[in-house]
Amino acid sequence: MTISSPFSGVLKRGLLACSASAVLAVASPALAQTSTAQPIAFAIESQSLETALTGFARAADVQVVFTPELVRGRRGGRAVGVMAPAEALRQILAGSGLVAAQVGERTFSVSQAGHASTDAATLDEVIVTAQKRAQRIQDVPLAVTVIDGDDAARRGIDSVTSLVDEVPGVSVNYAFGGTNYGLISIRGIGGADDYKPNGNPSVALHVDGVYQTSNAYLGMPLFDLDRVEILKGPQGTLYGRNTTAGVINAITKGPGDTIEGYGRLEVGSYDYTAMEAAVGGPLSDKLGVRVAVLAEQGGGFMTGAGAGDLAGFRPIIGGVTQTQIPPIVDPGRREGFGDKDLFAGRATVSMDFAPQTNLTVKLFGSRDRGDTRQYDRISAALDTNIANAGENDDPYEFYSSEYPTHSIDIYGVSAMLTHALGENLNLAVIGNVQGSTRAIQGNGDGSPYPASRFDADEKMSQTSLEMRLSDDSGGRLDWIVGAFYVSDDIDFDTHWTSYTARTKYDNLHKQTRNSFALFGQVDYELTQKLSLSGGLRYTRDEATFSGRNDDLNPWGISTFTTTFATTNPFIWDRAFEDDNVSGRITAKYAFNPSLNVFVSAGTGYRGGGFDGTSIFTQAETLPFDSETVTAYETGLRWTTPRLRLSLDAFSYRFKELQATTRLANDTNGRANVGEAESKGIEFAINAVLFETSNQTLDVDLAAAFLDTEILSFSSARVAEVLQTVGDPLPGAPDVTATLALKHGLVLDNGWRLDSRLSVSHHGEESNRLNATPGNTAKAYTLLNARVELETAANWSVYAYGRNITDEVYFPEMNGASRLVGAPATYGVGLRYRF
Repeated sequence: MTISSPFSGVLKRGLLACSASAVLAVASPALAQTSTAQPIAFAIESQSLETALTGFARAADVQVVFTPELVRGRRGGRAVGVMAPAEALRQILAGSGLVAAQVGERTFSVSQAGHASTDAATLDEVIVTAQKRAQRIQDVPLAVTVIDGDDAARRGIDSVTSLVDEVPGVSVNYAFGGTNYGLISIRGIGGADDYKPNGNPSVALHVDGVYQTSNAYLGMPLFDLDRVEILKGPQGTLYGRNTTAGVINAITKGPGDTIEGYGRLEVGSYDYTAMEAAVGGPLSDKLGVRVAVLAEQGGGFMTGAGAGDLAGFRPIIGGVTQTQIPPIVDPGRREGFGDKDLFAGRATVSMDFAPQTNLTVKLFGSRDRGDTRQYDRISAALDTNIANAGENDDPYEFYSSEYPTHSIDIYGVSAMLTHALGENLNLAVIGNVQGSTRAIQGNGDGSPYPASRFDADEKMSQTSLEMRLSDDSGGRLDWIVGAFYVSDDIDFDTHWTSYTARTKYDNLHKQTRNSFALFGQVDYELTQKLSLSGGLRYTRDEATFSGRNDDLNPWGISTFTTTFATTNPFIWDRAFEDDNVSGRITAKYAFNPSLNVFVSAGTGYRGGGFDGTSIFTQAETLPFDSETVTAYETGLRWTTPRLRLSLDAFSYRFKELQATTRLANDTNGRANVGEAESKGIEFAINAVLFETSNQTLDVDLAAAFLDTEILSFSSARVAEVLQTVGDPLPGAPDVTATLALKHGLVLDNGWRLDSRLSVSHHGEESNRLNATPGNTAKAYTLLNARVELETAANWSVYAYGRNITDEVYFPEMNGASRLVGAPATYGVGLRYRF
């Protein structure tokens, strides 16, 4: 609790912690009791709410009581002129979602607006750090989607890829590298990205403020979350390199001010089990700790039918069976393939060295030994390829010569130091060291036939440091400046078995990268209604890339050099460097505290680099150039006590578009392929439909409409140019939408029943450039439901169903092979909070 007065400062939070509220709400602020003080002169400008309240207390010679958590991240209104203290306080709180009550002759108490009246239905306040400072979501001039941590758990969001079908405009593409090499796209950008671990993803993933340098870290499990923020569109100023599609920020929970935690046990379809637990809180007035763990097992819904017609097969050349080649093995039938086997943990330590200084350290790790999800092929009646082992029409049954598992470990430590150098002058330093080791097998055509079967061994490490100095108090002038450095090393070796080239061969790669950036942003309130924002970022990238290919020729019949138009061995050693200045300018106009609009123009940058696939020629070893984007956006934000509406329109133009495509030697590789554009409209509505003394009904509706187009395409094949220009971008469904109804019912004796019914639609999308009908997945719609009964003792039981209409759908079509989505699944769970 904080008491602002002429004589007192901040008291310890623990004094009146029992009065701290759990939920923030938006409502029209009002004073519960009118002050009798005489009018006096106030000169309080719009600034951080805590500073504004302190200034008000000093000017009015009164005490104002509030908790720091209540006002953190909020902005106070302007109160200038001669007026009664009650009126000045009303103006300061305008639009903040808080109210003030006069509780003594010269004392005011600030509380949540929802506490002022039990009859008014209100939406929860949403605070985000999308611009690297705490702000209400309706005040951020960016397209931001936020999923609360508890809501993410209820919706089954436990990884970045599970955001698909939960957030409109977000998609995932596995076209080239298999299910452990997913490519996230936002607003149609990113679906043609690098699938190898040395790539430059268009969507930048940040976990607790730390940039993840590789797509390989998309496998990091998300659990014990505070929230996930999805920033859509280029973020070239505050986030920089490799954000041409957007940013995903995952923020995990910290220790908090009181001891609390939870435990969860869940069982579901296909022998799925999950256990999650967390506990945290203060050990002293200066030290807090939180520990969280997650374990998942089972859930595999695919059936392996063995090698089928290809059991015992050996290649035949010139009518002669090549007996020196081992026959294709039949592993037998296996039910329930695709099981998870995951364990993850995180420990957080928060230390207050002084009232102005905090150090938070997070140690994390995950161990994944699950089955590698397999592709199915279309039926043999429609597919005469030699790779078809006699497939039937069952999409949940596949043929294979093995049932591969993967070994994926991710581990590291991050630390954030925050220090108040002075009034409204804050320093933040974020450091990180982490790594990953991965052993992955695959044969991406959904067949026992080893046209290109691979065993990949990958080792990654990264070190990063970011320093920020800011005046972000919410005053008339806010600014932030900073520097960022990241270095990563990647060793990735792949062993291939290729009946196409009649051999086994090794690709050995090593890449090192260093990136440095300086950035700054200024936000200025030109008038009480009009504010301007501008920012710049300078980035310099350097990379080296070396490797070799070795044809092992174990059977003595290799066509390696002729098939791939290469030499044996093939060795390379290259270097790349580039720099870029990107920026953004934004104008925001607030018609009133509830309604504002913004327009922005900016540029984004995606660093150049090297193709990490199978490289066979000198031309493929050359670096590809950096990709740039010019972005224009406009948006509207309207917030009332019962409704939150956001509407965004955007237009992006890309030059030197980086994409994985078919190269001259018919392998898939990374190159600059031309120009493209992405245009669209998005909207989101959160509304309270009704609320009574014992029940509520809310609705969430969001949709994204995309129009993407390849404007120019570079290729030596004229037919491919003609075929590709005018096509939509990969990973760019034309329509994605979600609709959810949430009902809460308070029962007798303090029990509560909460239910959620949601439907999501994912439009048709292709998974690669030069897409054919066989590379275009049809639209699908999923229906999910969940119900939870909570007792007054904080025990709860829940049940859920996902895809309850049992729709057969394919998130991806890859020629004759296809990735099938999960059928109807159900589960029940037990949870306890304390």
